[in-house]
Amino acid sequence: FSPHGPWAKSFGVVEFAWKAICGRLTCLVIDRSRRAHTHTHTHAREREKGSRQAEEKSMASVWKTWPAHVYPLRPCCCNTTLSTSRSSVTCPTAAAVVHPPLATRPQTQLVLMRHGESMWNDMKLFTGDVDIPLTEKGIMEAMAGGRAVKDIDFDIIFTSRLVRSKQTALIAMSQEWVVGPPLFSSVWKQSRYKRVPVIVRGGFYGKGKTGDENRLRLRDAAAKALEHASCLMVPVYADPALNERCYGDLQGLSREAAIREFGEETVRKWRRSYDTRPPNGESLQDTANRSIGFFKSIIVPRLEEGHNVLVVAHGNVLRCIISHLAGLSEMEMLQLQVLTALPYAYSFDGKLFAECCILHPASNICRSESHSGISSVLRKGEIDSLI
Repeated sequence: FSPHGPWAKSFGVVEFAWKAICGRLTCLVIDRSRRAHTHTHTHAREREKGSRQAEEKSMASVWKTWPAHVYPLRPCCCNTTLSTSRSSVTCPTAAAVVHPPLATRPQTQLVLMRHGESMWNDMKLFTGDVDIPLTEKGIMEAMAGGRAVKDIDFDIIFTSRLVRSKQTALIAMSQEWVVGPPLFSSVWKQSRYKRVPVIVRGGFYGKGKTGDENRLRLRDAAAKALEHASCLMVPVYADPALNERCYGDLQGLSREAAIREFGEETVRKWRRSYDTRPPNGESLQDTANRSIGFFKSIIVPRLEEGHNVLVVAHGNVLRCIISHLAGLSEMEMLQLQVLTALPYAYSFDGKLFAECCILHPASNICRSESHSGISSVLRKGEIDSLI
């Protein structure tokens, strides 16, 4: 075989053609791969957009159940400057972020929030201090409540020992990173300050930490994380003083079942009386004594130190604390209805508490018929206390 003969030329042509065919096939494969990749990403973006729209729709359905003056997409009723932990927000537009030290804060913020809907709330059963988790709706309510207070930089969080309270606090503080138009622009839908909540076992003073090595280790790990983590953290302390009122033998029963077992008049007295205990349960007065005592001894000193505080607890507990702050009578306390996952906000100047609006308004139109702060609604007639 001669490299200069006729066969060589024929072989060169074949080789060239073969390379051309292989190159074309490679281009086709790459092009098809790119199209498939683009198609997959397009579908992924569409799915993400659909999921986000569904979430926004669900969130809106939660907000619509709140009073008009706290629904985030409606006009706000105030035009005052609100001081958060490390930012200054002026209604109706947000000012530049400022980071003053704790000692220079003119006011601190207290936010009270009831847990989201639990499974027994949904089934309309007496829940009390039985440890029942949230429903899917309760999770969405917790997200809505957290988004409403995303512009407050909380320094400390208190919850009850019950899981629905802890779930609500952790979900409310969760962070959702959203990329939207224009491309690569981003928004933190939840906590603006990107603080990561960590549960600290044993309560604020660590009184419940003895006798359990694992509990001690978890508490120490949380303490180290608060001090050395490479991100902003916020401690979460659970205390039994914030547990829901114990309904005793009523717990787990529907109202109809309770009436069949104990009689309608007796059940009505247990539900609506301030100082009457159901069998093996607590009265509202008992709940008020422990919850308000905890508020005065633990929460108020933290506010006096200049810390912003989030309290996530239960209907009867918050009913007692809100009544204490507002100076309501026992009958007004019984009428007070605390909505699930709705933030009740107060500013504290070191001496006095004042209700404040913490939500960004959609416009600067004031609603004269609205309350000047975030308040519960006093309802007449039947009182839904299955909480």
